Amino acid sequence: MFKKLTKIFSGTAAAAAAFLTAALCCFYAVLPCNISVAAEGFEGGGFSAAVLKQTDSGLCYYIGDIPIKTAFAVAKERKSVVLCGTPFGIKLRSDGVMVISSVEHSPAAEAGIKSGDIITEVNGRNVFTNSEFSDAVQQNPHGTSIILERDGDEICIALTPENHGGQLRVGLYVRDSAAGIGTLTFCDSETGIFGGLGHAVSDTSTGSEIPLKSGEITQADIFDVVKSKEGTAGELCGKIISDCIIGEISQNTPSGVFGTLYEPVSGIEYETSFRHEVHTGAATILATVNGEEPKEYSIEIERINLFDLEGSKGMVIRITDEELLEKTGGIVRGMSGSPIIQDGRFAGAVTHVLVNDPTRGYGIFAENMIETAYY
Repeated sequence: MFKKLTKIFSGTAAAAAAFLTAALCCFYAVLPCNISVAAEGFEGGGFSAAVLKQTDSGLCYYIGDIPIKTAFAVAKERKSVVLCGTPFGIKLRSDGVMVISSVEHSPAAEAGIKSGDIITEVNGRNVFTNSEFSDAVQQNPHGTSIILERDGDEICIALTPENHGGQLRVGLYVRDSAAGIGTLTFCDSETGIFGGLGHAVSDTSTGSEIPLKSGEITQADIFDVVKSKEGTAGELCGKIISDCIIGEISQNTPSGVFGTLYEPVSGIEYETSFRHEVHTGAATILATVNGEEPKEYSIEIERINLFDLEGSKGMVIRITDEELLEKTGGIVRGMSGSPIIQDGRFAGAVTHVLVNDPTRGYGIFAENMIETAYY
């Protein structure tokens, strides 16, 4: 009996040791090596259970009393920006035309052109709009040469168009632009540099990020809200005011859209938190709902996502403000970009809603957006 208990205990201890080792290895792999530190020095912080401590030899991650990994301090300016939380209209024109779909058994489908491909050249002509694409196809009834981009690679495809009543067709549905409403996150009161959304503008049909040729942002008027409920994301209902262009978009990236406002916004400036300074616990978001002025609403940062620290889902947040829950049911489409404030600093922005529980969603770290906007 004693031998049996000893075996059970040994097996349990071995399994626990293996689990602990695996967990520590996981932390070691995902914790960032470089930590941004302002001129005034390291203020402390960490990621989830991994706490950063200043030691005689530098920064080190600890879990409890166990040192996990050395980190290196990288001196960086702590930016101060005006937080907005206001709706804005977005208009993007793609660098080429995006393939939405192809007609079954059409020349394009047979040639292997796929949804999400970006066509940049047809019969030797650069194409940026649907009409330019159509006109270029008409140039050669005997064959069409197409250059497209797919996953960063340039591909050349030759096909023979079909003649339909005197019009040449290759069997593609393409799109050259996108428009929508989001939330402006921040603005530099001196330079007019802005950031918004916290994620890329993607095509609604393909889910692919739209390669930017040009774009602008406009004023937008929110007049209603469709509440989120379990299984369905709601949305801010608004109107893009096309003749009130307020800035130009220069970047459409996984961290958001960025550019320059024609007239910088004045307002309260907030210092930006570095990633390791954001922690679980109470925070607020600045959002505009149903045409009102931006207002702070309470949230909880529930978890720091170690596997997406540099992406748009670096933290899991939950709406706790009863007033906002009553108005929106939680996070709704159009709230992407609403700035997150914690400990009196700009900590991040709302990016996604969890459809099965719209009171919860994801947020991007402010440092990610600032890095993209300025560096």
